Amino acid sequence: MPPLAVPSVTVPLPSTSTLPYPLEVTRTYLLGQLEYYLSPQNLAQDFFLRQRQMDNEGWILIALLASFKRVQQLTTDMDLVRDVLSMSSLAEVWGDWVRMAGRLWEPFVLPNAPKSVTEAEGDVEDCEVDGEEDDDEDIVFVIGEEAEGSWMPERKQP
Repeated sequence: MPPLAVPSVTVPLPSTSTLPYPLEVTRTYLLGQLEYYLSPQNLAQDFFLRQRQMDNEGWILIALLASFKRVQQLTTDMDLVRDVLSMSSLAEVWGDWVRMAGRLWEPFVLPNAPKSVTEAEGDVEDCEVDGEEDDDEDIVFVIGEEAEGSWMPERKQP
């Protein structure tokens, strides 16, 4: 579904211009709104997100942020919301989850926060990030030795 028209509601613009390329208008407003929701200024007073939605590692479901009225006025496309969040230097995306980048989320986690999704499924670095699986295998190259069944042509003996 294509993004909806930009509303007449005042939407915060992104706080940083660290992107090396310009964004179209809807993405610019969407990035500003999403970064505002994850900002220290908002989280300091937003107990809805902190009490019921944020786990003990600061993760919040992207679908929840996408369901907020101001985001819905900009787009109903979940993939667009996830893509825009992944562009932010202020957010960290892990699958269907997002949190403040770095360790800025720590002061906002409440003592009774539910156990993190990362603890249940493994460390963030070992898991799927932004919809891509980490299937890379370590490959070791040894100079001067040929492996059995080498791809190199046989050498002719003089």
